[in-house]
Amino acid sequence: MNIASILAPERTCANVAAGSKKRAIEEAATKIAESEQILEPGDVYEHLMNREKLGTTAIGHGIAIPHCRMDACQEIVGGLFRLETPIDFGAFDDEPVSIMFVLLVPTEEVDDHLQTLAMLARRFESEAYRRSLLTASGDKEFYERAIAEVPIGSSV
Repeated sequence: MNIASILAPERTCANVAAGSKKRAIEEAATKIAESEQILEPGDVYEHLMNREKLGTTAIGHGIAIPHCRMDACQEIVGGLFRLETPIDFGAFDDEPVSIMFVLLVPTEEVDDHLQTLAMLARRFESEAYRRSLLTASGDKEFYERAIAEVPIGSSV
């Protein structure tokens, strides 16, 4: 599994204006539902917020991975969003979130859900990868850097 298999350019936004966690998740839900016609923005938002109530999806270093399983979801769907202004997600490191990778998974895909979360967490552990996303100019470059096999600036 790789990011390119779950992320599409139309679900990659480099400058999302949102003043709160709820508003950021609402914007992401709307954008994802625009590209995935089978999904309703209100349902996506509700599922993501219900998951967020169980505990923060912020993983540190300014990254959050809001995620949920949904009956209406036919395949794993990802959306990547860079926030214009970092937002408090209640991260363990107290760093406000600048980048959200939203993940929607079919209800029955428990193993794939966990494997995808693990893959994303590994990618976001890389400081070079995070920096490359933060410095991308525009949606297209943001998407290209997100799906790059080798993070920009790494010495691999």
